[in-house]
Order: sequence, then C-alpha cells, then structure tokens
Amino acid sequence: MRSGAAWLDVLAVVSFALSTLIALTVAGGIWMFKTLNDERPARIIRAIGEHNADAMLTYYLLSVVAGALLVIPIFALGSSAARLGAQARARRLATLRLIGVTGSQTVRMALVETAAQWLIGAVAGVVLYYATLPAWGNASFFKVSIDTSLMMLPIAAMLGLLAVLLFIAMASTVVGLQKVRISPLGVTRRETPKALKMWRLVLFVVAGLAFVYWSSSREGSRVETSALVSVGIFVGLFVAAFSLVGPWLLQVAARPLTKTSSVPRLLAVRRLLDDPRAVWRTVGGVALLCFVAGFVSAAPDSTNPGFEWALRDIKFGVWITLAFGFAVAAQSSLTNQASLVFERADQTIALSKVGFPFRVFTLSRLHQVLGPLAATSVIGAGLGCFLVISFMNETPSNAAFIQLAGVLGVGFALTLLALLVCTPLERHVLTSSRRRND
Repeated sequence: MRSGAAWLDVLAVVSFALSTLIALTVAGGIWMFKTLNDERPARIIRAIGEHNADAMLTYYLLSVVAGALLVIPIFALGSSAARLGAQARARRLATLRLIGVTGSQTVRMALVETAAQWLIGAVAGVVLYYATLPAWGNASFFKVSIDTSLMMLPIAAMLGLLAVLLFIAMASTVVGLQKVRISPLGVTRRETPKALKMWRLVLFVVAGLAFVYWSSSREGSRVETSALVSVGIFVGLFVAAFSLVGPWLLQVAARPLTKTSSVPRLLAVRRLLDDPRAVWRTVGGVALLCFVAGFVSAAPDSTNPGFEWALRDIKFGVWITLAFGFAVAAQSSLTNQASLVFERADQTIALSKVGFPFRVFTLSRLHQVLGPLAATSVIGAGLGCFLVISFMNETPSNAAFIQLAGVLGVGFALTLLALLVCTPLERHVLTSSRRRND
C-alpha cells in the first residue's frame, strides 16, 4: 500500500501547485484592473473614450466578483489535498502510535510532511505563474492588449496570499487527522458523518426568493455594466447557498434509490448516503460552473450602441473564470476520487474476497458520481438561465443552448476522465492485498 500512498502524495503536490498557480493568476488579474482604475492610462482612454472611463472601476469590481467565485474552489482544492495527505498517512501514524508516539507528536509529524508537500507545490505554482504571464499578452480588455507587467503581484501581496494558502493546508491537515482518529493502540477509527439537515434547503429558498424580489423590483431591462456588478454579488451569494443545499439534495434523492436490484447501483447509493458531502466535493465544482455557464450563455450579446466591447470583455472574463474553475474541478475530482479509493480500501478488499467482481467497483463509482453530476449540472445550468430571464427579461437563443451544451460536455468529460484514472488505483489496492504466491 506504500506505493499507493506515494501516488496520493504526488496528487497532493500537484493540487497544491495548481491551487497556487490559479490563486496567483487570479490575484494578478485583480491587481491589474486595480492599477488601471487608479492610473487611468491614456492609451485606454483613447481606445474607449473619456466618457467611458468609469468602466475601469466597473471592471475592477467585476474582477473582484470573479475572484470571489473562485475563492471557495481554490481553497477547497488546497484543503482536499491536505486531507488527502493526512488520510494517506493514517496507517503509518497508527503504527507509530502503537510503539509509543503521542497524539500531539503524530499531528506535528503530519504538519511537517504537509508543509514539505505544500512547499514543493507552491514553488512549482510560483514558477508556472511567472512562466505563463507572457501568454496573457495575447488577450485584450478595453480594446487594447493586456500589459502583462501589470499582472505581476507585489512581493508583499504574493507572500500574503501564499501565507493564506499555507494556513489553509495546515488547518485542513489537522481537521483531516481529527476525522481519522488514531487511538493509543494504533487503531484507526473512522467517524461516520451525520445526516444533513433541512436548514440548507431553507437557506437556499430564501436566497432564491431574495434574488427574484430584487430583480423584479428593478425598473426596465437595460443591461449596463454597473448593474452587472450588483447582479454578480447576488450570483455569488446564490452560488454559496447552492453549495450548501447541494449535498442535502443528493442525500434526499438517493434514499428512494436504495430499493434496487442492481448491485453496483445499490453499493453506490449506500456510499452516497454514507457521506453525501464527499460526493458533492466531486460533482459540486462542475455543477456550480454549469450554473455560471448557464448564466453567461443566456446573457444577451449586445448592449447600448458603441458599448458592445464592454459586454464582450465581460463574457471573455467569465470564460476565463470558467476555464480556471474547470481546471480546479478536474483536479479536485481526481484528488477526491483517489482519496476515496484508498479510504475504502478495506471495504473493497473485503467485498472482493466474498466474490464481488472488479467491474462492480468501477460501475459503482460511475453510478455514484455520474448520476448526481448529471442532475446537479442540469439543475445548475437551468438556474443560471432562469436568473438571466428573471433579471434581464431575455430569452436565450439557440446558440446559447449549443454553447451551454458544450460546457456541460466538457464538465462530464473531465469528471469521467478522473473516474477512469482511479480504476488502475483501485486495481492496485486489490492486487497489493494478495500474497505473492496466491
């Protein structure tokens, strides 16, 4: 099983590197728009006109909203990488407890190892951040190319952001070890999560009604960038509420499915009910991205005459946010699924020994993830379109639905790839449990 733990260590380092790269790039974009708003460069004023100079403030605020939408996925990726490392070390730490190492010493050892992994990943992320900066010169905002030197964060800001990422990793390691408690006898005791409560649904409904009331109270249907700032804030709050209600909805929808004669489906449903939040960590990122994609796909393609470039820039910024989000979601799916493979190793081995064929485990994982992913993605995309219709009084075009279908397809493809990559890992779990002469 040690080589399996090594794979988890590699995944943890890659996750730390990706979260660092995207966090620095997003922060660099926010810093760029802040600098442009403060300095108001003459080349941009000439391009958009003096009367549109206030658009720089709007872009800065929108970049903050986009960054806020990515904060939770980025930090979740970093924290899942830290928990992944903590769970991978559970058996080794249990052995150390058995020979007399104290609980506080095991926690300190885990923190040191996590810090080493994070340092490797963070250095790689910083190098990639500087290496990818020149590529942003091919993009443009305000009808002029991006000055990539403006995306370089000050050293103090970069160190502060890295410190926050390190704190998240350390805190998540401690939480991960608390969820995998190790007794003085070296016994690993896994705690079954409690069932989720209905208050999540109540909060989601309140957020939805607040948005509908706010949008219906607005006069007219003109779409201006200043209005998009406020709607962006409301969308961010709605996304947060959607993240809370998602696991509860999965739990409720799975209960009737326990009455099935399919072994893979029954195993998938029982695992989903055991920890719906674990499944949501796999599908939630893609579902939330589909929500944002539904919102931007259904948005109109033109605004006031002579101001088309603004909405074009805004859509381009949203697609950049979605690209970052899909990268984070893909890595999160792989990390969480790999973690679950090794976390459920004892159960998988036991089921295999009583006669379960290997394909049952693969089919169970597909049922457990792809079904909830399909439901939550379609619901998320539909909610995004609904918010556009209620706020802008616009009916999405056929092109918008084609665009949205493409986004859904990308999300499904990335998640399916993560599931297929985990199949060899699960086979490794089974083969490593057998003796060489069996």
